[in-house]
Amino acid sequence: MHLYKEYPGMSPGQLTDMRSASVNNDCYAWCAIKVQLHKHVLHTSQELHKHIVATLDKYDELSSASTFGWESEASFPKVLGDVIESLAGAILVDSGYDKEVVWQSIRPLLEPLVTPDTLTIHPVRELSELCQKMKYTRKKLYQNDNGVTSCRVEVIADGIIHQYEHKGFTNRKTAKRLACKGVLNSLQLKETQDK
Repeated sequence: MHLYKEYPGMSPGQLTDMRSASVNNDCYAWCAIKVQLHKHVLHTSQELHKHIVATLDKYDELSSASTFGWESEASFPKVLGDVIESLAGAILVDSGYDKEVVWQSIRPLLEPLVTPDTLTIHPVRELSELCQKMKYTRKKLYQNDNGVTSCRVEVIADGIIHQYEHKGFTNRKTAKRLACKGVLNSLQLKETQDK
């Protein structure tokens, strides 16, 4: 609702892109860490604890980058995003289902908000659209060995193979996003060298 009111002239596609950049688990998890809600998550999972600690170790490095989810190279614990959603749900119920109260309460946690100027397209979509437009061939390969997920993306562009593999303790979606981002960087580097 905020994006629709704030940017009335935007196309449905642009609004969808802005919503996707604003409303996703990574963005919410980032917000939870930013306001230190992670300290209040009660759990007994050693895996979750390791994941939160690993994310916190990267926080300073990440805080200088964009906070709109897919720009970061981290894989955020889903539970941290769930904390923001649960908080919004509790405020909704406690306010008598007043969405404006929820927005006024949650908005400060989500700032800075995405704008048309700060919006970046999700790397998976960007690579998919580029390959479709330029008629490049694209392949993906996933593997999971003992909790280590890997995704290798390969694009054949003008006879040149651009490939990138992300391997780590991430989920499949994060591995795919980072592998696509790596291939996009390779394609952009090649384009820059050709100029």
